[in-house]
Amino acid sequence: MLRRLIKGPGSIATIASVIILSSFMTSCGGGGTAAKDMVLLEFLLVDRAQVPVAPTGTENLPRNAQILMVFSELVNPFSVSNQTIQIRFGANFQSVPEGSFSVTGNTVRFDPTVTSQGQPNPFGFQPVTQYLVDIPNFEEQQDVLQNLDFDPNLTTFFTTFTTSDGFLRELIPPQIVGVGFIPDPDALTGNIPANGLFYLDFNEAMDPATFIAGPSASTVIANGGAIPTTTTVDIRYTTAPINAGAGLVITDPGPPLLEIGEPVAGTFSFDASATRYFFRPTFSFGNQKFIFTAQVFQGLKDLSGNLLVNPGSFGPFTCDGTGIDNGKVISEDFLTPAAQDPTTSDADWGATEEGILKGVDITSRDVYIFSYQYADDFGTNTDSGRGQYAAIVDPLTGADLNNLVSGVNPATSLGRRAMWSYGDLEIGPSGSVTAAQWGPDSNATFAAQYDNVILRMGFQKNDSISLGTSFTGNYEGSPAVVYNGDYSVTQNANVGNTPGHPVTSHVGGYPTNPGCNPTNGVGVIFPWNAPLYDASGFFPWPELTTFFEWDQGSPGVENDSVFLFDASVTEGDSFQQIRSWFGSTFPCSGVLLGGIPNRRLYATYEEASANPETNFGAGILNPEPTVMDMCFTITKRVSIGQSFFYTDPGNPNQTPGGSTFGALTDYRPAEVLPSIQTGGAQVVLEFQGATLVEADRRTINQAAPFTDWTQDIDELDGLANIRWRCSLISNLISLEVARVAQIRIPMTQD
Repeated sequence: MLRRLIKGPGSIATIASVIILSSFMTSCGGGGTAAKDMVLLEFLLVDRAQVPVAPTGTENLPRNAQILMVFSELVNPFSVSNQTIQIRFGANFQSVPEGSFSVTGNTVRFDPTVTSQGQPNPFGFQPVTQYLVDIPNFEEQQDVLQNLDFDPNLTTFFTTFTTSDGFLRELIPPQIVGVGFIPDPDALTGNIPANGLFYLDFNEAMDPATFIAGPSASTVIANGGAIPTTTTVDIRYTTAPINAGAGLVITDPGPPLLEIGEPVAGTFSFDASATRYFFRPTFSFGNQKFIFTAQVFQGLKDLSGNLLVNPGSFGPFTCDGTGIDNGKVISEDFLTPAAQDPTTSDADWGATEEGILKGVDITSRDVYIFSYQYADDFGTNTDSGRGQYAAIVDPLTGADLNNLVSGVNPATSLGRRAMWSYGDLEIGPSGSVTAAQWGPDSNATFAAQYDNVILRMGFQKNDSISLGTSFTGNYEGSPAVVYNGDYSVTQNANVGNTPGHPVTSHVGGYPTNPGCNPTNGVGVIFPWNAPLYDASGFFPWPELTTFFEWDQGSPGVENDSVFLFDASVTEGDSFQQIRSWFGSTFPCSGVLLGGIPNRRLYATYEEASANPETNFGAGILNPEPTVMDMCFTITKRVSIGQSFFYTDPGNPNQTPGGSTFGALTDYRPAEVLPSIQTGGAQVVLEFQGATLVEADRRTINQAAPFTDWTQDIDELDGLANIRWRCSLISNLISLEVARVAQIRIPMTQD
């Protein structure tokens, strides 16, 4: 079903499934023969058999689904490109997905699983990501779709969809069809190349998130000799005599390097088709003729979630001994909290699911900015006033405003842009800003349509609530565009008060200016601050298309992080009044309250600087000391798991999880299993190194060299002590929580 807007020249129409235009036009390139108008008839999201699998606008499209577009005319294949049919995703919808177009008659198909060069792209669209589709007509741009007579597309079409983390369903389970090594084993001895790759071939594309290597030998021993059920591929040195060396430990001239039963440290990758998976050893398969086996468990899945039908064991394999020395691998398997720094960690360290570091559950809280509070917060009985209520129409102006107010400056036709600042104590702990609402005057809204609304969020670069006169100049770096599109406001006589909002004391009395408050009493609601005291309902801004990561900074430091909200709106047909508090002593003197920061900046649509500029003689302040009723939804989706320092062998407090090579340590890239998270969740690993740490294994001796937190582990080379910090970032579309089965830090000795 086609449920989005199709717009022809000078008109907009909503259609159900098929549009047929009865008008005809003379062909431009067909020798004067009559032809139908070139218009879109159907837009479908389909499977391989071209059967619809989801409605237009879906928020759960399988990643390997296809887009099918049916037109009224035979389509000129040479007119089809990613400019005439624009499919976009990512920040500000600037990224073009991998995929290819094909044309059959009057049908255009986009297949995300095959690139424009014909290479396989089995994972298709990005997981849990919003995409837009825009098919422009000849009025919007010169290069558009054409029929075989070169007649241009007459209708423009726009829609969005969001992908799931899954794929089209099929019921055939995957199989292993072969294993091998690159390069090939020696033809005579059968020994495998120590510096080579081991690979597994499957009969279909496999899910990389299901490839989880086996844990350390100590973990297996602690688990009663069993491989944890989370493991899907276990490549491990065996107890065969050739591995025995001197007793149970394989040695070389350096420290002990390999224990019998230790896994071969390494990582998985895959080819373009995702049917061949490679295992690359972190160091090598060995510098001696070590023997190892590979076990593959049923937990491996194809893209549709079907379990492997023929798990098994492969080997034993004998290394040819030409590899590099194996170093050490510090491994954390989350079976016990022994290595956990509990003062910093808030992630679930194997407590509810043994062997898994899991992000905390996604939770949300609403932050209400009730501007009436500022009448009390900034006032005492010795003040000359406590400010006044202000019904602000910026940025939601409309043409109807001119019927009530003459000489609106700037003209409403220019639209409005407004920016507000909010301190860290108002916004609260770190999280993702996932929604925003504004407080209507008297809780009443008017039906209105606003086109081309742009919402931005960012940090104030000077960590100051008081704004400067430049929109871009207030931001630290570039703001996040969290919405860009239309905005409809529905008619509401009352959007309802917000339960549990704070109650102010309304303490009255201004001895220095008794005329402002003749009663000079307690519990007075001043008339110039109504309806701030009477209404507290909120109405949502458009649903955000991306989220802003709010960082509170240091919780105990006020305004070391300041949040900016920036709304730029073209003129609407009607207008809205928004509840606000203004730091002036009106109606008595009109004198500004001292020490009130200038927290609102305004101008015309997408303008860069204050408009109008401040003019004290004309009573204009810009920016001005205004606080607007606002609500932000802050969602916690990031949690931290942090380890103690892993120390050098000479430290008596070294961790049971392993030690480093001391000052001779050369750290190699860390390995996180699984390397790909499901549901669009993310894992970010950071490291810190130090020369000396105290007995608690978390306190750095700052008299000796150390590093800040970094994602580049090479910056730690030569430092005897290392710890890691893992940020687990849940996905707010799929609501999938990040999960880590193992973190490994390999290292060699210089």
